[in-house]
Amino acid sequence: MSKNKMAGDWCRSWFLLPIFLLIVPGLVQTQPLNFEEFTLANGLKVYYQQDPQIKFTTVVFHFTGGQSLEKENQAGLSYLTIRLMAEVADEDKLAELLSSGINLNAGSGANFSYLQFDCCSQYLEKTLAIVASGLKKPTFSGLRIDNVKKTLRLESGKEACRLIDSALICLKQQLFPRAPYRHSLFGTEASLKSLTRKEVSQFYDSLVNSANLSLIVISDLESQVILNFFSKHLAWIKKSGILKAEPAYSISEKGQAGESSSHCDYYRGPAGAAALLAYPLPGEISQIYPAAYVLEKMIGEGPASLIWSLRQETGLAYNINSRLEIIERRPIFICYLETDSEEARQAQNSLKDFFARLSQEGWPEKEVAAGRVLARNTYLRESAGREARLSFLSILLANNLAVSFYNKFLNYIDSVTADDLNRLLESAFKPEQAYEIFLVKD
Repeated sequence: MSKNKMAGDWCRSWFLLPIFLLIVPGLVQTQPLNFEEFTLANGLKVYYQQDPQIKFTTVVFHFTGGQSLEKENQAGLSYLTIRLMAEVADEDKLAELLSSGINLNAGSGANFSYLQFDCCSQYLEKTLAIVASGLKKPTFSGLRIDNVKKTLRLESGKEACRLIDSALICLKQQLFPRAPYRHSLFGTEASLKSLTRKEVSQFYDSLVNSANLSLIVISDLESQVILNFFSKHLAWIKKSGILKAEPAYSISEKGQAGESSSHCDYYRGPAGAAALLAYPLPGEISQIYPAAYVLEKMIGEGPASLIWSLRQETGLAYNINSRLEIIERRPIFICYLETDSEEARQAQNSLKDFFARLSQEGWPEKEVAAGRVLARNTYLRESAGREARLSFLSILLANNLAVSFYNKFLNYIDSVTADDLNRLLESAFKPEQAYEIFLVKD
């Protein structure tokens, strides 16, 4: 697969620090492993999954909020701060990590940011001690901030040269014209220039407490061993803090953000064309997400999917796919295509006609049953990978869904009915409810 559908912003927004990546082969699982939930004395939540097949541990520091916590003129602050928090300033400690083959990375998304390390389990306590020490007293020097800003500018420039990534930025400008999501995760030239060490420090203070921070760990080690390590090296984390409890931004009503195909000049890459349609899905996320997951697989999961005919039969698109984004606890179904500029408008119209028919006609139970099998098999296949399990749980936690939602997700997929899907199709895919992005550069 060219992308991990469960990973969302996770896969598109991380940097590897210059530490050797240790690759460990995993065994394919017949069923996703469950996570257990623990709470440390300081209120820190720990989500633990035992994977006894390999002597390897992955720890994720999961910070709720991400880009959504940025204020006006602070675009890129979340990414800048978490990237600085992941740096190991002490050369001796860095050498220890290098000698042990530790992988350390960090990134940010719309609703959460994270710091992650992977290590052989025998090195877990040593690695945790080094990472926790750096997290407790990160180095926010002017020189380090400037260096990370340079990296963010480079990433922003590369993003602006990719059609679909640019179209997604344009979409978020329509959906959230007054929210932080309208900007690139990497910030803007103006915001990166103005962000100060004080703002970085204040943002860090807002993140590192047990209300906003939780730990996700997958390891062959027993849970009590893990908890003892965390209690020893993370006792300094404050118990106080205010968690962002309710969504702060709502999706703009159609017509309030300009015309549905409004001009967007974010793209700066080579000649090409892209069309994108987005449909916010109505309802509580805990109620509609399983149906939305099945729907997305049926519509856009590879050569057998419904939209594939635009590429396979009509030749109107050379890249066509779909995805689910969750922003402010609102699932958003997105379908996009890349094509030649002379065929772009016809391809976009064909895509719009497809969703209009789908909204009117719906699916019979036989097709929905096949869709459930497709969704279940896709979920099982993706869950064989540790990264997919970590990223999916991260997305769920960031949107206030309990760990039990993750553990029962296969059951939720199996319980999706034709009525569930057809109600979603009828309510969400009406032509007048589509948010459209149309980019052409000759």
